[in-house]
Amino acid sequence: MESKLNETSLDFLSSIYHAPCHAQWERMMRCDGLPDPTSVPEMNRYLSLWQADPASATLEGALAKTDQVIHVISELENVMEETRDATEKQLRDWKEIWLQLQEAQKGKLDQATYHQLLDLRPHLDHETMVYSFFTSSPLVSLALWSNTTRSPKNNNHQVKELGFTFTLPADLSEAECVVRVMRTEYDHYSKFARTYNPPLVPETCGELIGEGCGGCGCARLFEGGRWGFRDEEEPEETPREDPPADKEGFRCATSLPPGAPQVSTKKAKPPHYTDTAPGELNLRRYRVQGGVYTVDLLEVPPQPRVLADCRQSLILLIHRLPDSAFWFEPPQMVLWDENKRCWSTDYFHDVKYNEDQCVMQVRTMRLGVMGLAMNRYANLPFQSWEMKPKGASSVSLTLIAAVVVADFTITEGQVCLANLQDGARTALSHLYGKNMKPGALIKTLQFYGINLFPDRDSYCYIDGLPTKHRPTEQHLYRCMALVAPAVHFAWSRWNLLAGKTKLVFQMKTKKLVTDESQVGQPLVLVTPQRTCVLECTEISQSFSNNPEEPNKYYADLYQMVLGDLGSSVRQTVEAASPVFIHTIHSMLKSASVISYC
Repeated sequence: MESKLNETSLDFLSSIYHAPCHAQWERMMRCDGLPDPTSVPEMNRYLSLWQADPASATLEGALAKTDQVIHVISELENVMEETRDATEKQLRDWKEIWLQLQEAQKGKLDQATYHQLLDLRPHLDHETMVYSFFTSSPLVSLALWSNTTRSPKNNNHQVKELGFTFTLPADLSEAECVVRVMRTEYDHYSKFARTYNPPLVPETCGELIGEGCGGCGCARLFEGGRWGFRDEEEPEETPREDPPADKEGFRCATSLPPGAPQVSTKKAKPPHYTDTAPGELNLRRYRVQGGVYTVDLLEVPPQPRVLADCRQSLILLIHRLPDSAFWFEPPQMVLWDENKRCWSTDYFHDVKYNEDQCVMQVRTMRLGVMGLAMNRYANLPFQSWEMKPKGASSVSLTLIAAVVVADFTITEGQVCLANLQDGARTALSHLYGKNMKPGALIKTLQFYGINLFPDRDSYCYIDGLPTKHRPTEQHLYRCMALVAPAVHFAWSRWNLLAGKTKLVFQMKTKKLVTDESQVGQPLVLVTPQRTCVLECTEISQSFSNNPEEPNKYYADLYQMVLGDLGSSVRQTVEAASPVFIHTIHSMLKSASVISYC
């Protein structure tokens, strides 16, 4: 039965959610009239009909259509990210229609702005002769303002709905122009930046990234947001005796011949680290949060167009941070540089931030597409974590991060946010109990500025991490997922300093979950060679590698649990469905609790 469970569960881990028929069936059953994102003809037909629709040229029509269009774009992005067997032509066609949809969305909003400015009279204050207009939808907010008398006294305006204030210098306040402030909840710029994706890194040895794969030669390559493995996370049985040096001359320390000179101890940047030019925002370290702001100077119709770069006096911008995101530290104001295709931190001066009121004040000589950049890793590494069973088909995962505490409930195929504490307040309560697939939940939390799930290269930007031997860690997550319905796991304070090849955590069986009085839970040590219960506990005065039972040998956690914890545990493990196991594994792998705590 043990071999049967291994075969059934592990096979499902890599295949159960990649079946295209399941996603197509779900899409068909929605009956929403939207195009199938995998069908290029359907997507082209949708785009053509939308572009030819005269109703979408008006402001009301454009805003009403935005929600649907962004949903279609999002579905197409998911198809491009998740389809494993797509041909080069399919990927090329999908990317082309993806670009056309984004350009069309931008064009529709520009066209709608033009139509709105054709007649200023309905929103003109006849006493001050100042034109002021504001409207919004769930994804787009638009404010227009113009000093039609060109009086220098009317040189500033506050968009109260956006918490955004601008003050024009004297030469611009006397110009015949319209100021447009448009905020979009979506970001169609960051994915075009050079630093959006991790660098392409062929991994010939984990030691090169500080993870110690022992010269296994398991070549891996990150491309297009996915990792491909020659033999995923399973090292070759025979390591290469002398692996070739990489372009910087580094070799695996475990493969150096006896008597060879020691490699320089000078600290080098990890291969996954992304270098940036001066003023270029590193999107591997930061994330543009809280929407994107487009601040333009437009000529009054008949034909609105963006004026040339404003290089006269500085324009004062006062901006209240939007409530749609959590701000754990002061953000950076950034401007999209179309020529360099990156978010730039240049052009902003005299930056001030009021933390109590969440208001940022800057002066700039450039207007355009602006955003607020937040550190992606404000909540990492974790302070602690815990995963325990909650019945036959439910597991809870608690992540105690630097600022927030998040509780997740994992069920068969889905995950929900059970609770989220931001200090003393409860946050995102509207998401509680809402089941989603793991990937969708992770993206939803990131939209609100809560990143609890590190990327492959996140270790490059977080100091003091106990980064572990990756193949061993990844295999451990598979084993933990298989036995999680019956076993309670928790972090250990000894894991941090145990070393790269020693993974340490607490464990107790399901029957002890309710025993809150028990202290000193057993510690489990996992290495590339073996798994064992240690003689020391979490409250021991010192850490010891000595196993509690030296004569017992277990190759991994799964073998140890089924061989040492009794028939009741075995029955619970065997009763769990492969889909449930896969979902647990997805959350563990995404959170990387062993390396990030």
